[in-house]
Amino acid sequence: RNFAGSQRNRWTCDTDTSLPTDIMEKKIKIPRSFKLLEEYDYAVGKENKTKITGQHKGLINYGLMDYTRESKDPLGSWRGIIIGIQGKQSGELLYNFEVTIPNNYPDTPPIVRIKGPKMDMPAIDSRGYVNLSRLPGFSWAPDKWIADVLMEIRKNMNNPNCLRTSTQRAREGNYF
Repeated sequence: RNFAGSQRNRWTCDTDTSLPTDIMEKKIKIPRSFKLLEEYDYAVGKENKTKITGQHKGLINYGLMDYTRESKDPLGSWRGIIIGIQGKQSGELLYNFEVTIPNNYPDTPPIVRIKGPKMDMPAIDSRGYVNLSRLPGFSWAPDKWIADVLMEIRKNMNNPNCLRTSTQRAREGNYF
């Protein structure tokens, strides 16, 4: 398409100031299924890409639950493991978790439940559900990923009181 004179300069994307303010302020809302399919690609390491970074790389593994024909939402249920902090007692343990994706994801955060071993962490209730608002320094936003939540949980496992109690309870056979 050809744009003449000021019309062309008004709509090009060469600089941020070339677009009208009302267009620059709008964010594109990515559909739930698109975001979850992209997350799946990262979770399985498609093209060697991952959202698990830094000290957590290789220590968090997750993906979709097995799909059956009866599944009403094939992208809505995930599971995986978090390996505890290395060099700490929890580094000996594999923490199993499940993630449920609400229908209005990514506007609403995923629901994470630690299945076992039991973990005493302020953000985790007695049934294993993670209250994301109780993870220090973490705030959910639609541009975040399931991987961001999992890395934040693992990062908060570094609390010495949490880890000592978790390990002791796991050895006693206390699971969610």
